[in-house]
Amino acid sequence: MAEDTSVDVPPTRHDDALMTALRALDLPEAVLRDAQAHPQERREILMDAVAADLLPNGRRDQALRVLRALREHPPTPEDGQYAAIELAYTLRESGAPEDTAEADRITAELLRPGNLEKTPAFMLADELRERGATAEALHCYNIAARAHLVRPAEEIEDLGPYDLELLMHRADMRMRLGFAPDAHDVTAIAVAAREMALDDGEPGWEDDLPPGEGEPDMHVEVLFARESFEEARDRGLLTGETAEHGADAYYRAAEAMMRGQAREHPGTPQRVLLHGVAEITAFAEDAGLDPAERRTHLEWARATTTVDGPWSAAWPPGRNEPCWCGSTRKYKKCCGSPTHR
Repeated sequence: MAEDTSVDVPPTRHDDALMTALRALDLPEAVLRDAQAHPQERREILMDAVAADLLPNGRRDQALRVLRALREHPPTPEDGQYAAIELAYTLRESGAPEDTAEADRITAELLRPGNLEKTPAFMLADELRERGATAEALHCYNIAARAHLVRPAEEIEDLGPYDLELLMHRADMRMRLGFAPDAHDVTAIAVAAREMALDDGEPGWEDDLPPGEGEPDMHVEVLFARESFEEARDRGLLTGETAEHGADAYYRAAEAMMRGQAREHPGTPQRVLLHGVAEITAFAEDAGLDPAERRTHLEWARATTTVDGPWSAAWPPGRNEPCWCGSTRKYKKCCGSPTHR
């Protein structure tokens, strides 16, 4: 008889209805352990498992059950809304009439007055916009943009790319519905036009400066490529808490850094540079540098790469384009998801 290597996940003081429901779903033990050990991060852990494991590996029914469990037993109301939006999206993708009807019921419940939180509203607005539900999308964009709309329009000129994207989509929905542009529409459109003009300058790598050495003309985030992540971590080239928690945590941390850079330096173009272990270690050996130091990676980028080189990509990508991190997911479903903002 084969040895039973399964591991039971015992209840803890964090145990609750959600964990009870999850244990009945035959999930990977690592997912259960992470969800149990990190109750404040359960929504991200579960939705990552759905997007990165269950759906890509043909386990759609199990993915739906996870999303239903999270929707029915959410750690917070916002967590339940994220799960409901993802559940409706996944159901609708099948095209089956019964799935579409269930997705419509879930969406209608989310759209009831007073239901939606700010960030789930942005996530739902994008789904509705892509389906051509313009009025409903505008309703959600208004909820997501509420904090900006109560400010004078001239005070939103310093917004980062995500908030600017929100207001631009709001302006687009308003115009499609025949509304005259309001002051926030006009300002958002003007800021977007100005930033597009800046991007046309196409600065080179030589214009980038490491943090703390001045105001950069372009910010470059230099990172290990996903296929090199494990090797880099095993060889001590990647350290720190985010690396210890895996590739997704590593790239989400980088995404947060780039968003912070965008808020601090609005209008400054940004690019992502993904490299392997061999390139960095060879360069570091030739230059007498430490391959684990960020400055080494930046110096490698300066010495070997151009803006349009094979490792380089503009950030952020379009929401329906592949995520810059190499996960094969769409950006809006990966690092660009509002769940990670």
